[in-house]
This record gives sequence, C-alpha cells and structure tokens, in this order.
Amino acid sequence: MSATDKKVEHRQSLRFKYLVVAALVASLLIGGSFVANLYVRNVTGSNAEALQLHDSVTGIIGDIRNSIWQADTALNAMLISPRTVHQKTIKDSLQIANDRLRSLTVDQTIDSAGIASTISQLNIDFAALKENVYELMERRKDPNWVYPMLPFISSTLRESYMEFESSAEIALNEIAENDGETHATELYRRIDAIRDLWRLKIMNFREAIIRFAGLNQLDPVAQERNIDYIHKQIQAKLAELDAFRDQGLLGFETEAALEIMKYRSTKWHENFLELKKLRTSKIWRADIHFLELNVRPHQERVFHDLADLEKRVSDWSSRNASAVEQAATKINVELWGLSGLALAFVVIVYLMIDRSVLRPVARIVSAISEESDGIERLSLPHKSSKEIYALINAFNTMRRQVLNRQLALEHQALHDSLTGLPNRALLLDRLAHGIHAAHRDGSKLAIMLLDLDRFKEINDTLGHHVGDRVLQNISKRLASTVRESDTVSRLGGDEFAIIIPGTDAERSRAFVNKIVDTIDEVINIESQNLYVSVSVGIAVYPDHGTDATTLIRHADIAMYSAKQGNMDYALFEEKMDKHSVDNLALLGDLRNEMERQTGQFRLHYQPKINLQTNEILGVEALLRWEHPKLGYIPPDQIIRMAEQSGLIGSVTVRVLEQAITDCAAWQHDGIDASVAVNLSAWNLQDPELPRLVASLLSQHELDAKQLTLEITESAVMSDPIRAGEVLHELSEMGIYLAIDDYGTGFSSLAYLKLLPVNALKIDKSFVIDMLDDENDSIIVRSTIDLAHNLGLQVIAEGVEKQQALLRLTNLKCDAAQGFYFSRPIPEAEFRTWYENYGKQEAVR
Repeated sequence: MSATDKKVEHRQSLRFKYLVVAALVASLLIGGSFVANLYVRNVTGSNAEALQLHDSVTGIIGDIRNSIWQADTALNAMLISPRTVHQKTIKDSLQIANDRLRSLTVDQTIDSAGIASTISQLNIDFAALKENVYELMERRKDPNWVYPMLPFISSTLRESYMEFESSAEIALNEIAENDGETHATELYRRIDAIRDLWRLKIMNFREAIIRFAGLNQLDPVAQERNIDYIHKQIQAKLAELDAFRDQGLLGFETEAALEIMKYRSTKWHENFLELKKLRTSKIWRADIHFLELNVRPHQERVFHDLADLEKRVSDWSSRNASAVEQAATKINVELWGLSGLALAFVVIVYLMIDRSVLRPVARIVSAISEESDGIERLSLPHKSSKEIYALINAFNTMRRQVLNRQLALEHQALHDSLTGLPNRALLLDRLAHGIHAAHRDGSKLAIMLLDLDRFKEINDTLGHHVGDRVLQNISKRLASTVRESDTVSRLGGDEFAIIIPGTDAERSRAFVNKIVDTIDEVINIESQNLYVSVSVGIAVYPDHGTDATTLIRHADIAMYSAKQGNMDYALFEEKMDKHSVDNLALLGDLRNEMERQTGQFRLHYQPKINLQTNEILGVEALLRWEHPKLGYIPPDQIIRMAEQSGLIGSVTVRVLEQAITDCAAWQHDGIDASVAVNLSAWNLQDPELPRLVASLLSQHELDAKQLTLEITESAVMSDPIRAGEVLHELSEMGIYLAIDDYGTGFSSLAYLKLLPVNALKIDKSFVIDMLDDENDSIIVRSTIDLAHNLGLQVIAEGVEKQQALLRLTNLKCDAAQGFYFSRPIPEAEFRTWYENYGKQEAVR
C-alpha cells in the first residue's frame, strides 16, 4: 500500500457518514411510521389474499404440468416417426404452458408471498426447456446433424483422399517423363499398383458407409476387414519404395509425393478408426443424445420448480394469519416514539453536512484558486473527509492515464490487434529502413511472405474464434523463431511477412525450412489437434528489387508460385513474373471473348450410345478455345480462370445457350439427340441458375427432357445443402441430372441417393484399364450394380476398344461414350456422323 493510500485510509469517509445517517433516518421515518401503519391497516386483507393466491397458483401449476406432459409425449413420437402434427402439438402445448406461466408472473400478490424468486427461476428454466425443444426440432431438419458421420466424412476423410490421389498422380507424371530410364517402368508399375489398392480401399469404404448410414447397420462388416487388410498392403508397398529413394532413383516431386502418400494413408486410416468409434458412440443419433443431454434436465428442473412453488405457497399461507396480527399491536405503540427521535436526527444531519462537506469544499475551492501553479502542492484541511482528500489524487492519476492512452493509441495504430504483431504500415516503415541500412552497408536483406494453407477450412468448420486462436498460436511460433533484429508482421487474414536483415538467398532457404517445420507442428485447441501448412515466397534485396513495393510484389509472386506448385517455399525468379503477366494477358483475352464473342469459343459434341438398343442416346457438349496466339487452351484451365475471375457465370450462359440452340435445331431437322452440359461447383451455388436455364429453354422452345446437366461429385460435396436445393429445382423442371466422373470424388452412393440425380458416369480412368486391371473391373462392376439398385442409370466414359464395349454390355451398363464411337466433333460434323450411324444401324 502506497503512502497516499495510507493517508486516505486513515481519514474518515464522507460516504460512510452519510450512509449511517441515511440508514437511521430511513429506519425511523419510513420503517417506524409509514410501513408500520400501512402494515397494520392491511392485516385483515393479507389472510384473504393468501388463500386466494394458494388456489390460483395451484390451478396454474396443474395446467403447466399437463401442457408439458403433452409436449413431451409429442416430442417422443416425433423422434420415432416425425410428422407435422407432432411439431404443431409441441408448439401449442408449450405456448399454453407459457401463457399460464405469464399469468402467474403478472399476479400482483406474488411479491407479498415471497415466491417471486421461485417464479423467476421457473421462468428461466421453462424458457431454457422451450429453447432446447425448439432447437431440437430445428436441428432435426439437417440430416448431417442427426447423423454426424456424414459431415465427418466430407470435412476430414476427403482431405486425405484428395491429397493421396493428387500426390500419386504427380509421382506417376514425373516418372512418365523419365520413361527412358531403366528403373522408371518398375517404379511406375509399383506406384500405379499402390494407387489401385488405394482406390480399392475407398470402394470398400463406400460400401461400408452404405451399411452404416443407408442400412443403419452397427455390426462389423466384411468391408471393414478388407480396409484394414488393404491398408497394411499399401503401407508395405510404400515402405518398399524407400529402396528407390536410398539409391537416388526418385525425382524431387516423386520423393515429396511418396512422403505425402505415406502420411495421408496413415492419416486416412486413423480418421477411419475415429469414424468407427463415432458409429458406436452415444451421438450416433444426435437428436436422441440432444434430448437426453439438453431437454430432459431442463424438464426435470421445471417440474422441480413447480413442486417447490406449491410447497412455498402452502407454507406461506399457513404462517400468514398468526404472524401479522401479533406484530400489529406492538408497532402502534412504538410508532410515536420513533417519530420524535426522527426529528432529532434531522438536526444532526444538517450539522454533519455543514462540517464535513460545505466548509471543506469552500476551503478546497479557495486553495485551487491560489495554487494555480501546481495542484499536487495543495494544502488541505487536516479534518477533511477521505473523498475530498482523494479528489486531488484522482486528478493527478487522470493526467497519467491520459499519457498512457496516448502511448497505447500509437501502439494500436502500428500493430495488429489480434496478434500484437506489427501491421502492414509498420512493416513498410521497417522494410524501408532495412533497405536503406543494407544499401549503406553493402549487405543484403530478405523478405518472406507467408500464406497459411487449410486455414479457411478451420475457420469455416470450427468457427472464427478457433481461427483467431490458430493465428495467435502461429504468431507466437514465428516470433519465437526469428532473431531480435528480424521483424514478423501480420498483413491481414492468414498472411504474414518476415524481414530478415543481412540474409542472402542461400541463408533464406535454410531459415525458411525452420519456419515451415515450426508451423507444421500440431496445434491443440479445445482438445482438438489441428494442422496447417504454409506457402512461403522469398525476395532478396538487391537481387530481386531495390524498393519496398517491388520486393513485396516479387515475394508475393514467389509465394503463389510455391502454392501452385505444392511446394513449401519458392525463391523469386524473373520467369515467375513473366508467367504472372501471361496469365493476366490470357485472362484479359477471356474477358474480351465473353464481351465481344469473337468466335474463338466453339462447342464440340461427343455421342453417347444406348448399349441395349445401339441407338444414339444424346451428346455431351465440350468447350474448345482456339487462341490465336497460344493455340488450344485446355477446358480445365478455362474453367479455373473463369471461376477465379468471376466469369464462370458468363461462360456457363454462353455454353448453355449454344448447346440449347444446336439441340433445338437438331430436333427441328429430325435429329433425335439430347444434349448434356457440364456445370462447375460455382454454378451450383448460384440460386438463379434454375431460372436462367428455364428462360433459355423457353426462348429456344426446347423440351426440358432434351437437356442433361452433368455435375461432378466434388462440385456437389463442396456445399451439399445449397447444391441439393438447386438440383431439386432443376429436377422439378424435368431436366435430366447426371453425376460426372464418378469414382474420382469422395461422395457415396448412399448420400447421392438423397439427390434428384438420374444417372452416374463412370470416370474413364476406371474404364480404360478395366480389361487389364482386375481392381478397375471390380470397381466398374460394383458401381453398375449399386447404381442400378438405387434406380440410377450408368454411363461409361472412355470406351476405346470393342472388348471394353462387350464387357460393359455384359455388365448391363446402360450407355457409353468414347473414341470407339467418335471423338468430340464440331456441330456440322456431328450431323454427318449421325446420318452415317443411322445408315449403319439400318444395315445391321
């Protein structure tokens, strides 16, 4: 305790004096006169009031109990067999109970009975019960919540699946480029075999999920044992490839890809075991778990409150009659004596105020006027109160706080509020100073831009509060990794920057590896192990720029190059800048084509054949871009650029309009062929898509049954709720819907059966090798059988050989397309092909 605080402590408190006087005056005047006489006057009425309250409360309690039991009965029935009438009964019963409880709350006699707190608690518990019941009814609308397994599959298992597949593809592509080397063929065969085992494991997983979710089966199935067996095979075969690595026979990308495949294979299996635990846990049915955990306890508390209320009303009614009459006589006798004492206290109060407040304040005003050169040197009367003495100290404290706030504002303007790291403004200032110092000393300086990978998934899945804690954790790790002379800054979102004076390109590579290892470590938040990775771009002064703006821009280009190349980091190179410029130029040409329609975009059509009747089922429209300078631009690149630039809507309208126009012309000319158009994930998030399609069909007078829209599994699973809404609208219009490239995504037939799709298209990667690869043959056969069991048609892509066509026909595949029938051809060539095919069929 400071000396000033001790001085204040030893002085008498003015507040204490006033409280003492106020308490005495209130007790004498109010307690002795007004309350006593009013209490005596109301003695007779109190007994009658108690009896009336007892009868009223007892009746209301009975009504509330009956309403809650009716709501509970309907709620149990809803969980067994949901019907609209159950929800209505629940809401009506709870509303009746709520109205009766409100009538009890507004009763004016409640306070006199001393049961207001009990009723208040009853209101709180009933409101909580009602809120949880309504929340349960609302949540049951979402099947993902009722069965938590589905979102777990989409958010957790899918990530490992996609990374394993992409890593295998990267390794195979690199090995294929080195096909001339003696070890390449054997290495390619081994990795391809591992990928086939992986896909077989995924196929078994899907069949298991059908039994878990579709059939609600809890006993272990054969597919679970298959998954464990295949997992061990994959792990063993991956371990065998270490010999190639030890001999230096692996390329850079292949070696990195194999590490990712090992990690993702293990991670996927761990997540699969978690899924099995989830299947046998108490929250397999989240609605029943929610009922027991959230609704039942509140229901029991409400019933306990009702019983307690009944008891309190009965006890109060019994005590009231005798207690009030005994006090009345004594109060009347003492009333006049207390009134006399109150008059004496009025005089005492005035004297205390004059001595403790009025005189000291007058002396303080005079002292402040005379001592204008320094408030801290004011000489106050010794007998002043604690509050008056503290007044001057408070003023001095206020002056110190103003100074501290000014310093805090300066810090806030130059630092990030979430992490406490320097912000962009301070980073630019320090970078400018660092460049100046490096120029003066003839040294180098490195700047790194860091962008977290998978951070958006954490934010979207677990919420922004978890995302903020992840950013704070990463910030602490970065700050602990760098030197005292370095600067770590948060630029915004999940982007960070590091300035490292006296560092060249070689040292930067060593330092960035340390950064990557630090960030790759597990982050434990709320008992969850989270993982993020980082993409880092490096630019060095003066090699890559001599000013702050250029260095930051080049580091940013290098960072995006690392992210696109799936690398931990990249050092800026001049060709990166040119590649970025080329992309911008190509994007400009794409915008120009959308606005002016110069004719560079064309549609080619590939026929689809009914394998049972050999008739032409329809065609698939495929976009082609012949750039005047760059030549053929792949469709995947077109779609990716359109999605990133916001032009995907315009491209979709362009393709749909041309395809519908051509199909309408065919129908007019007697060519009976429907047309299929591919949609991207972005299109499925557009609520206006159904109205756009309806408008185009109406404009060109084409029957909706002649149009097929194809969507990939990944497009549906990116936002299954919104995609499902859009697909249901399109299906209700009569449009045929098909899942494209089935088998390459991460959905299951059990989930797809909830969507209004009519057909599955087996991806060509399974069809092409089905004659030589038993695993691909099993996948094709299983997919056809399962799809038919769900009432879906099956179309095989990539049919190039007659033997494959015969195999598919024997497997009762419904339709097929591929180079065996025709490559994708322009509209005019399709007309000729259609006529020739019809003549061939007529001859047969």
